[in-house]
This record gives sequence, structure tokens and C-alpha cells, in this order.
Amino acid sequence: MSRPTRSGARDAKFTYGSTMRHVLVMTSTGSVGLIAIFLVDFANLFYIAQLGIEELAAAIGYAGTVMFFNSAIGIGLSIAASASVARRIGQGDARSANRSLVCR
Repeated sequence: MSRPTRSGARDAKFTYGSTMRHVLVMTSTGSVGLIAIFLVDFANLFYIAQLGIEELAAAIGYAGTVMFFNSAIGIGLSIAASASVARRIGQGDARSANRSLVCR
């Protein structure tokens, strides 16, 4: 997805080619990761529920909900940061894009 430039360096990824393909690749990898996280969470809840301690199962269920919201907030922030940096790169302002990634 990246190609060599004249100087031998690699060009930025996802800056050329089919936009739909890029969206599908990025979406599918993110989806697989999220599904894996929630499958592990479900397996934890299932096996802990087998112990018969209702309070423990409830605590694991609550922790899963908290983890879901934390993941949702993290994904939202990463999408916002990606859009902001992509806009600056698209405008040709690489210095500003680099500055927006550094927390000061």
C-alpha cells in the first residue's frame, strides 16, 4: 500500500488507490480486534458465572460495560485525531500535522 519515491523512501500509506478498499481494510482490521476483545470478555463472564458467585459475575459484567465505553471513547478520539492530521497532510502542511500529534 505504500510505494517507493524517487529518493528511495516510502510514500505515505493510504494516499493513493481505491478509497473503498482503504476503508474496508481499516474497518475490517478494527472490527476483528474489537470482536476478539469482546469474545474474551464473554468467555471470562461465562466461566466466572460457572463458579456460582453472582456478585463476581455481576462485577465482571459491569467491568465489561466500562471497558466497552472506554473503547468507544478511544475509538472516537482516534478517528478525530486521524481526520485532523489527514486534513493537514492533505493541505500540504506536514509541519502542522506533525505538531498536532505531539502533546505539549
